[in-house]
Amino acid sequence: MARRSGNRLASGTKVGLAFVLAVVIIIIVTLIIVATNPSSAPASSASNSINNDAQSVSNTNLSKSSTTTTPITTKASVVAFAAIAPSNPIAQKFQRLVALISNQEAKAASSAAVNYNQYIVSSVVVDGHTPVALAAFSYDPNSLNVKIFAYQSGSWSVVKQLGAPSGITAPNAANHPWMVTDKYGHGIAVANITSDGAPTFMIPLLFADNIPGSFVIQSSTTSLRSWKYANFYPLGSKKPLEVLGRNPVFTSTGVVSQNDDCNPDCASGHVTNQSWTFDASKRDFVQTHT
Repeated sequence: MARRSGNRLASGTKVGLAFVLAVVIIIIVTLIIVATNPSSAPASSASNSINNDAQSVSNTNLSKSSTTTTPITTKASVVAFAAIAPSNPIAQKFQRLVALISNQEAKAASSAAVNYNQYIVSSVVVDGHTPVALAAFSYDPNSLNVKIFAYQSGSWSVVKQLGAPSGITAPNAANHPWMVTDKYGHGIAVANITSDGAPTFMIPLLFADNIPGSFVIQSSTTSLRSWKYANFYPLGSKKPLEVLGRNPVFTSTGVVSQNDDCNPDCASGHVTNQSWTFDASKRDFVQTHT
């Protein structure tokens, strides 16, 4: 009888150890899953401060116009920037303000007998501690189609307005959709490629057979009102470009675009890649190689 009891005790001990081992394995696997799942990570301090600020700011009452417009569907990409979610109160305020401005631009276009082709926007991103965003309108009575916004003291305001970049048809020309419309589904992309933490916005433009881009950067990182079109200097050239073709995209180190030598013609020319990096001392982009 003593021997049988000892056997039963040994078996019970084995079962207990196996159960404990299984629990330990489950805990380890759970910790690995949590550690490797980005959605389970805590939000950044910048995002937390924005959310807390949004809770303390009352909603801004914007007047409504009888003319209603809707933004173009965008696919704005963000590189090394945490975009504020569209559902965030700060982003919603931005969307309402842009819609209000769009209503005004649509009325001005109607008065000028020009087709209004809507607008495109960027995501809302944080420049230092300030949420910023960019919107481009197909028409503006003062030819200031590009507007940069900043969220300060609980409200959005336009901190800089730009006309059309040099090298494209005037955006106020009758029925000329100078920027990419919803036909292509592109929005204004934003990335951190200037090594100073400030965003660079890329506005997609409408050409015959490709989508070039114009880039908006800060001429001074100490001023939210210093936005300008970025200059791109090709190899061996002292004349900068404000429109970069063809089909430019952000990379981890700068911008890559394509060049068509149009030989024997542009439809059948030789297309090569061009790489551009940011010169922080001059705050311009230079071509590194083809």
